[in-house]
Amino acid sequence: MLMLFKKNKYKSLVIKVLQGEASPAEQRIADEWIAQNPENKKLFESYKALLLLTRPRKHHFDTDKAWEKLNARIHDASQKPGRGREKSNKRRIVMMSAAAVSGIAAMLLIALALFQLNKPVAEMKQFVAANQGIETLELPDGTNVVLNSGAQVNYPERFTSETREITIFGEAFFEVSHNAEKPFIIHAGGLDVKVVGTSFNVEANPDADHVKVTVNTGKVLVYRTGEAADETIEGNHLLTAGEMATFSKESGYILKGVNDNPNFLSWKTGILIFRESRLADVLKTLENRYKTKFVAPEQEVLNQRLTARFENESLEEVLETLSLIFNLKFEVGQEEVKVLPQ
Repeated sequence: MLMLFKKNKYKSLVIKVLQGEASPAEQRIADEWIAQNPENKKLFESYKALLLLTRPRKHHFDTDKAWEKLNARIHDASQKPGRGREKSNKRRIVMMSAAAVSGIAAMLLIALALFQLNKPVAEMKQFVAANQGIETLELPDGTNVVLNSGAQVNYPERFTSETREITIFGEAFFEVSHNAEKPFIIHAGGLDVKVVGTSFNVEANPDADHVKVTVNTGKVLVYRTGEAADETIEGNHLLTAGEMATFSKESGYILKGVNDNPNFLSWKTGILIFRESRLADVLKTLENRYKTKFVAPEQEVLNQRLTARFENESLEEVLETLSLIFNLKFEVGQEEVKVLPQ
C-alpha cells in the first residue's frame, strides 16, 4: 500500500522538536503525546527518519567569509601608498582588476546560492505492508524488498545523492541492486547497514529492544547511527554470509555472531524446519512466524523435542500436528494460545 504521510495536527509541533526550534513547553507537550501510544511514537520516528534522509548535506564553502576575504584584499590593494606619478597607472589597473574580480565573485556566489535553492529534492514515499500479509516493493534503483506484515519502509522517489538511503521499521528481506559507486544504506532503529550488493534480513521492530541483521549472501557493514561507515572503527562489524549482528538499543553495543537459526526467513519462504528442537524453542519460532503468543501453565511439557518440516501450513495445521505428536491440547484465544496436556 503506497501512500504519502497523512497530515496530523501534531505534525508541525513534531517537526519543530526535531529541528530544535520547540520551546520547553512545546517540548513537554510533544513528549507527552509521543508517550501516549505506540502509533504516536511510530509517527514521530517516521518524521525523524524523513528529516534524516532529506536534510541537505553540509557544504564547507562559507560564502560570507569568502566575501569578507575578497573585500579585504581589494581594500588592501587600494590603500597601498603610491611612489610618484609613475605608480598611478599601476594602482588604477589594480583597482580596476579588483573591481572586476569582485563582480565576477559576486555573480558566482549568487549562482551558487540559486543552484542550491533550485536543486530538486526527491519526494519521500512510504510503503507499509498490510498487518496480515507479506508484500514486495521494488525501489527506484531496482532493489527488491520483501516486507513482513506491518513493516514500513521510507524511501525517496529517486536516489539523487551519492548514497542510496532508506529507513525501515519492522522486518524485511533485501536483495540490493549492485552499484559500487553508490552504496546502499539502511537506517534501522539506531543501527545503520551499509551494502553494495547482497541479500540479507533486517529485523527492526520499533517496540523491540534490539535490531537484528542476518546476512544471506554477500557482505554488509553494520555500525551505530552517527558513526563513520568504516570497518576499522571499534564496534563496527563486517558481516558475511551466515553471520548476524544484534544491536542493543539500550547499551548501543553490537554483538556479532553466527546465525544458527534455519528459520530466520520462514516469514518470507513459508518453510519451518526443526531438528531435535525443544518445544519451547519451537513455540518461540511459531510466535514470530504467526504473530501470536503461547502460554504453557505446565512448563515441563516444553522440554519435549521435535524434528519436523512444515511448508506453507496455517497455524491451525501446525498445532494439529503438534497435538498428535506430543498428546497436547491447544486452546486458541484472541491474543494467546494455551498449551495444555490432554
